[in-house]
Amino acid sequence: MEGHTLDLSETGLSLIIPKITLGEHHLMGENRSLNVKLELPLGPVEMQVMPIRYESLEEHETETGYLVGARIVGMPDEDRARLADYVSTLPGRKR
Repeated sequence: MEGHTLDLSETGLSLIIPKITLGEHHLMGENRSLNVKLELPLGPVEMQVMPIRYESLEEHETETGYLVGARIVGMPDEDRARLADYVSTLPGRKR
């Protein structure tokens, strides 16, 4: 499923995705993790995230789908370093 980030840090992210199900499977649930691949300017990073909350954007003016807040629970060391480098370049972020 394709989506995009709304916010990103070294420990978590918020995603906008078009739907909350994939086939017959609901993406949210207790102890359910998701595999996420982010395309960053420094190269792609892959991570496993645990969704914390979600909400429908049906009444939002500019976005559609669902907003998902998730905590990063696992990723390869090389990807973690690339993510940290990228996050440090975002406005208002210090390293």
